Amino acid sequence: MSRAFTKSNKEQIQHNLIQKGREYFIKYGLKKTSVDELAKAVGIAKGSFYKFFDSKEALFLTIHEESESKLRTDLMQKLEGAKEPADKLRLFLKSSLIMLEEDPLLRVVFNKGAFENLSGFMTSEQYKEHYRQAIVFMTELIKQWQEEGSIIRQLDAEVASNMVASIFYIFLQKEDAGEEMNAKVTDMLVECLVNYLSGQNK
Repeated sequence: MSRAFTKSNKEQIQHNLIQKGREYFIKYGLKKTSVDELAKAVGIAKGSFYKFFDSKEALFLTIHEESESKLRTDLMQKLEGAKEPADKLRLFLKSSLIMLEEDPLLRVVFNKGAFENLSGFMTSEQYKEHYRQAIVFMTELIKQWQEEGSIIRQLDAEVASNMVASIFYIFLQKEDAGEEMNAKVTDMLVECLVNYLSGQNK
């Protein structure tokens, strides 16, 4: 029987699970990390784990969302120095892809097997909500850029957001297309989208 925890205990354990979860998921991947190992790493019983997260996938998703939030913050800081509309758009897209490759947890997410495992865990509603949040962030950013004049072409901001999202789906196909071909295709799509949105391709 799992023991009761004080509010302070719960906050510390949840923090520890997130820290250990990130460490284990990066080192072993989603499939090979077990609830037993995670619970033992933070000094709680396996049954107590479920007081904090419904499953290891739920923990993984929480950590993943934290990584995405940090990525967005870092991206906004990078964009502060860009002046020209095309440069800002190009920097946003290319920096996003670089950050996805450099963050070890995000690499786990975009590993084909892990991504399929997660999609199998998430309900269609959860997946739609996760996608919706990403589109909301991008839509608000595009509206801001439209007001600033960074995006000259005044198309619907949500449509533009989904155009941007499509590049990331292509990026996920690296294993299928091959790394070299994927890099060429991604670069070409980035330039096409930058030229289109910034009004250079009228």
